[in-house]
Amino acid sequence: MKIALMCLSILVLSSCSSKPKGIPQASAAKSSSQKNYSANVSLVSGVTPSTGTDASNFSWYDDSGKLVSLSDFKGKTVLVNFWATWCGPCKAELPDIEAVSREYASKGLVIVGVSEDRGDGLVQSVADFAAKHGLTYQIVIDNDNIANAYGNINAIPTSFLIDSNGKIVDKWIGVRNKAFFESTVNKYLD
Repeated sequence: MKIALMCLSILVLSSCSSKPKGIPQASAAKSSSQKNYSANVSLVSGVTPSTGTDASNFSWYDDSGKLVSLSDFKGKTVLVNFWATWCGPCKAELPDIEAVSREYASKGLVIVGVSEDRGDGLVQSVADFAAKHGLTYQIVIDNDNIANAYGNINAIPTSFLIDSNGKIVDKWIGVRNKAFFESTVNKYLD
């Protein structure tokens, strides 16, 4: 019983509530002049919830204006990581996620970060954070629709591993390290 309580305490302490207090929500209405993409950061364009073990699909526009969807990566293993710039545990695991992204991309791994940040100037703010921390994988800024489609994410970091058939095969809440990511994704890489 003591071990179970310790594990639960560690899990709670190694994650953040995904809804920070005091941070303004991005307005639903966006002016057409607002940038939707900067570097590798984009606002979410649309979300299609799914049922069962299928991963919910979401889309974004890349820097060339092309619509890209999670479903475009069928045939690859995808790690979807929910995080935020204000979340200490998230910041702790981001360097390991970046390292795994670089090392395993050639083996068929795609990483998509889903930022739960809110506020004005969001795309540029998250892009500046990503540049400062050397994050090169795709980051999509959520409007709560992705988090809701993935089961109402209420603690971050939360990650989902999606196999090459688009099925969710693993989920974990809280900070993980590079060794954990490597051992987990290696099970599903071709």
